[in-house]
Parts: sequence; C-alpha cells; structure tokens
Amino acid sequence: MNCLQCTQKSCKQEAKDCNGNRVNIVDLYQSQPINDTYIRADDLVSSGKAGQFSRLEEIAQFCKAEHYKTIAIAYCYSMESLAEKTSDYLKSQDFGVRSYRCTINGIRECQINPSLGRSVNCNPLGQAQAINQENVDFVVEMGLCLGHDVLFHQQLKKPFTVFIVKDRVYDNDPKQFLSEKEQQR
Repeated sequence: MNCLQCTQKSCKQEAKDCNGNRVNIVDLYQSQPINDTYIRADDLVSSGKAGQFSRLEEIAQFCKAEHYKTIAIAYCYSMESLAEKTSDYLKSQDFGVRSYRCTINGIRECQINPSLGRSVNCNPLGQAQAINQENVDFVVEMGLCLGHDVLFHQQLKKPFTVFIVKDRVYDNDPKQFLSEKEQQR
C-alpha cells in the first residue's frame, strides 16, 4: 500500500475501504475505552476547536477530557528548562506532575556496552520503567534522542504523546528541513 501514490484519495472522498480491513477496524473502535477516547480526541478537532489551542494547551485539554490527574514528563537533559516550564504550565492546569530525566539511574555508557565511554548517558529503559512503576495517567515526551525514543516507546505501558521532537539542526522543528529543501528547488 502506498497512500502517497494514490491519485483518487477515495478513502476520504468516497469512504472507500482501500485495504479491506474496515470491518475489523470499526470493531476495534467500538470497544471501550477506545471509543470514549476517540470521541474526546475528535472533540478537540471537529467541534470547531481546531486551531484554538497550542500543542501544550491541547495536551492539557485532552488530559482533562480523559480525567487524567497525574502527568509524567519524560525529557532529555538538554531540555531541562523547557521541561520545567511545561511542568509549571501543567501544574497551573491542576495536574499533578512527575518528571523523569533521561539520565535517571546514572548509568555509564560502558555499563551498557563495554566498547562505549564512561560518560553517563541516556537511559530510556530506566525512564520507561520508572514511569510504569508509578501512578501516572499520561506521559508527555520531550526531546528524547532518536533510537532512545524507540526503546522508550517499546517499554512504556502508559498512554503518551510527543510534545517536542529533538532536531539539533533545526531547533527542534524538523519540518524546517522540508521547507529548506523546498526553497532550494
């Protein structure tokens, strides 16, 4: 399947089932709590609210709709000041906030693999495990390195969203790469 190559866009235009899996997927959406979450998420978009909230405000609105009380922030040490501001905002919205820095547990690289150096580096497995062990309802991810984020997602057992994607070249705004390439044409 390659939706980018489709010229008809019949799924959107005519409600066409492009891969024959509609019945199975609709059945999944009927189960609880998936249906409830979908309805609340859809309310942030299709009820005329699209474009009214920043991403962080939207996260807070979604968490309120889901009746979440405690939010975990999983962040890269390079984003500590942004994580503090995020925490302050979420607290101002009456959420309990816990934070989990990527260097949790102070593991040296050589403890993970003897061929690596002695510096304390990222520990996405430790972040995920610490979050999984605590009573948090939702996770906001901020700037985990590529690959580390993959490991974090594989281990995390809580609902999450990515608030900031790390892009060292484009100040954490990866879409700028595409804009730059478009301008070079």
